Amino acid sequence: MLPQDIQNKRILISVLNWGMGHVSRSIGIIYQLIKQENTVIIACDDSQKKIFSEYFPELQFISHEGYPFQFDGKGNFRWDLTKRLSKLKTRLTEERKQVTSYVGQHNIDVVLSDHRYGFLSKDVPSVFITHQVNLPVKWYEKIVDSFHKRLMSSFRFIWVLDFDDSRLAGRLSQVDKNDKCIHIGPYSRFMLYDKVISKSATQLLVASGPIIYAQLFVDNQLDKQSAVNLKVIAPTDVVVPREFERVANNWHSQDQAFLVAQKIISRPGYSTIMDAHFLECETEFYPTPGQEEQIYLNGLHKKKT
Repeated sequence: MLPQDIQNKRILISVLNWGMGHVSRSIGIIYQLIKQENTVIIACDDSQKKIFSEYFPELQFISHEGYPFQFDGKGNFRWDLTKRLSKLKTRLTEERKQVTSYVGQHNIDVVLSDHRYGFLSKDVPSVFITHQVNLPVKWYEKIVDSFHKRLMSSFRFIWVLDFDDSRLAGRLSQVDKNDKCIHIGPYSRFMLYDKVISKSATQLLVASGPIIYAQLFVDNQLDKQSAVNLKVIAPTDVVVPREFERVANNWHSQDQAFLVAQKIISRPGYSTIMDAHFLECETEFYPTPGQEEQIYLNGLHKKKT
């Protein structure tokens, strides 16, 4: 089952609450499904709903709690997650029960989960959406990757956000003898717009991810940058010096800045990499300390340029 195969169905979707990258990339998928005459219901928290509502004000939303992530900003991602494992496990168990209830209450035909391991139903086809079929772990951490694959295997289908040759995610999206996995190509909210032919000379500094890391990125990068021809996109909780032009905290305003930007300076989050593919703009990446996926993707795309 591919996205284009789903027509005239009632679809329930929820995305991971780790920054806004998962929200951003799912907008393209939701847009396609709506065009195919499907009814889409979004289960999300308040911050996600605020963004989704800008693009799809007509859709129905279900208030749905995110996963209990917490980061100390020291780059110890694995330790930060390990400390929350017990609460994460509890939330996954709760979530599966909630999805069963949602499916019955709203007559759902298909459940879509963007990297939420607990967002699935045994009663209807459930799809796990990811670019990470393989986690970027070292050899002695293979047990983590095995656990990841076991959780994914609970879903009927796995949609992999990359081309068949894995050109954007490299070994993260490579599939080896797994009939559930289907490469569906990259997705981005910029699929909703016509391609811009003429770019401006503007550079766009984009701070994303957990707030504590977004602030560190802004602090580190703006020390190196000139305020001339530079605009900044950052969450409202992130402090940006007054001499730098800050794009309004409205995603449609931010979209217009992205569309004409000559260069994006950001973390190499995978959603940003997919956005850059659609925008056809230059990129300058700085991975988050301790974030192995971003470190790997940064190395992969540096080799290509």
